[in-house]
Amino acid sequence: MMADKVSGVPMQALKAIREGDIIQDARLAALSTFTRRLLQSRGRPVEAEVKEFLKAGFKEEQILEVVLAIAVKTISNYANHLFNTKIDSAFESYSLN
Repeated sequence: MMADKVSGVPMQALKAIREGDIIQDARLAALSTFTRRLLQSRGRPVEAEVKEFLKAGFKEEQILEVVLAIAVKTISNYANHLFNTKIDSAFESYSLN
């Protein structure tokens, strides 16, 4: 919901991320690829992946921003799963369950 309503990310990119399709915007595609790689490698991307991310126009400090976003989402998901947090009705249509 936050991605749709607040992020400013084009709907095509959001839809592509959700459906595993190609993101048309090269910079957003690089961000998505790098984020997925960080998750898959548990924070250990190879040097070429970092260079590709930076080559797409990102800065080194933005690597830490991606790490922070992953951390916040992970903590939120774990806490909500542990305590069976009920989804507010306003967000139900965004639920994966």
